Amino acid sequence: MNALLAQRVRHTMVWSLVVYSVLFPAWSPHAAALETNHTPARPAVSTVDLRPIFSNWGLDARRQEGRGTCSVITLVGAMEFALAYKQRHSARLSVEFLNWASNDAIGENEDGGFFSDLWKGYLKHGICPEADLPYQPKFDPKLKPPPAAMAHARELRSAELRLHWIKPWNVKTGLTPEEFAEIKCVLAGQWPVCGGFRWPKEERWQDNVLVMAPPEGVFDGHSIILVGFRDDLRQPGGGVFLVRNSGKGLPDAAMSYEYACAYMNDAVWIDHDAAGSQPTRLLNPASPAPAGRNRRVSSNQ
Repeated sequence: MNALLAQRVRHTMVWSLVVYSVLFPAWSPHAAALETNHTPARPAVSTVDLRPIFSNWGLDARRQEGRGTCSVITLVGAMEFALAYKQRHSARLSVEFLNWASNDAIGENEDGGFFSDLWKGYLKHGICPEADLPYQPKFDPKLKPPPAAMAHARELRSAELRLHWIKPWNVKTGLTPEEFAEIKCVLAGQWPVCGGFRWPKEERWQDNVLVMAPPEGVFDGHSIILVGFRDDLRQPGGGVFLVRNSGKGLPDAAMSYEYACAYMNDAVWIDHDAAGSQPTRLLNPASPAPAGRNRRVSSNQ
């Protein structure tokens, strides 16, 4: 009887291991972040920092200089990163051109824009190098890109960059646990994440970390790019995201997990056709864009 019972126990353990291996396969940061309709597990790493990669490619942080172009600068930063990864060399891209292209695509004439509107501009016109159309001190509603810029933009459109949604814009919600985990997995897979946030009306930083604000103390909003994370139980929420900020605050700083989970309105990331990924929520040019405002108000305003 004891031998028979032991044999049954062994069989049960074997089948349990088989079932577990099917339901919970070995975790891969890249696959977990990109697999369609999959809730990513937590990354196996506690720290990711993409800033040295940006620096090695000469992709320094930009400043918006009082204009409402935070979303444009944020999205262009991710585009530059993806293009440098694909071509194995860096190129500064024109924030001014993408700002114009977005307005032309959606039939408006405003400074700055929503991520989905900016992407419509890229799909229609592409984006040219910074040298073809440098950033201007003020928004010019009558701006028309020169022929060379238009030609170079069409060439760069063929780079087939791809936009992926983690969180469509919603000013009434922060991050779900699944969206928070997906952001960390994308960062662990070596891709920066663009985010729009409700931002403090009175911005404060403590040890380079944005100080949490109450709901009545934030406005909508401001865009920044997440370039890494660091788990740290001493920080609110258990860690911080490393951020690049083009606004009036610190350009190279951090944001607590608590702040991001409470006030992140939308999140996207960009790769390219040869990255070997399966997009989580790829923005199809033929499909309607997520609902949202036409432009993101800058914290400088």
